[in-house]
Amino acid sequence: MVKKDSVVIKSSPYGLTLVLDREISFEQLVREICKKFATSRSFFGTATLVLSIEGRPVSAEEAAVIVEAIQLNSDITISLIEEDNELKNIEMKEKIDRFYYENIYENAKIIMGSVTKKDVVTSDGSIVILGDVKSKAIVQAAGNVIVMGSLEGSVYAGYPEDDKCYIAANQINAAHMQIGKVAGDVKVASKWSFRSRKSESEPYAVVVWEQELLAEPLRSGLLKHL
Repeated sequence: MVKKDSVVIKSSPYGLTLVLDREISFEQLVREICKKFATSRSFFGTATLVLSIEGRPVSAEEAAVIVEAIQLNSDITISLIEEDNELKNIEMKEKIDRFYYENIYENAKIIMGSVTKKDVVTSDGSIVILGDVKSKAIVQAAGNVIVMGSLEGSVYAGYPEDDKCYIAANQINAAHMQIGKVAGDVKVASKWSFRSRKSESEPYAVVVWEQELLAEPLRSGLLKHL
């Protein structure tokens, strides 16, 4: 009798799908995931991917352990995880409202990887970048701009005049940021600081507030109140 694989890795349109055995213990499953990716490290190379999980239900905590197991045993970075047809941001380790993805990911231009220097990326809608925006790169969107990595280049959201849009990134050190017609230095939302508690790796959202660019840790909720 052929032994059934406890972990099967398949490709998906935006990354990888793990098909997991529901019969074995979670601890044994994690060991199998570590072994699978360690032996295939050179095959997968360096990449930033979206991960889907099938075969068994997993909690948010278990999903975080699976992601860590993959990243420790390969050169892969998992930026998003898809469960039950919903994308979840691994950097934030919490569920983001479903409407956020219906309006962003399903209608956005998705860049699989980083935007390097001298690249120019434009979109008539929103843009989601599953990597970094390097110095001297330019991103211009009629809608929102979401960067899963660091933002160092120039970014224009709501181009040319929609100041209701926003820019979100894991780390922001942009050469130039503009939303609609509003540009300039980005101020941290000090009036919300009592509940911000930003960690070094937490994403920021930048919006227009009283004709200035205002930033707050994404999980703190400024974006949800607009």
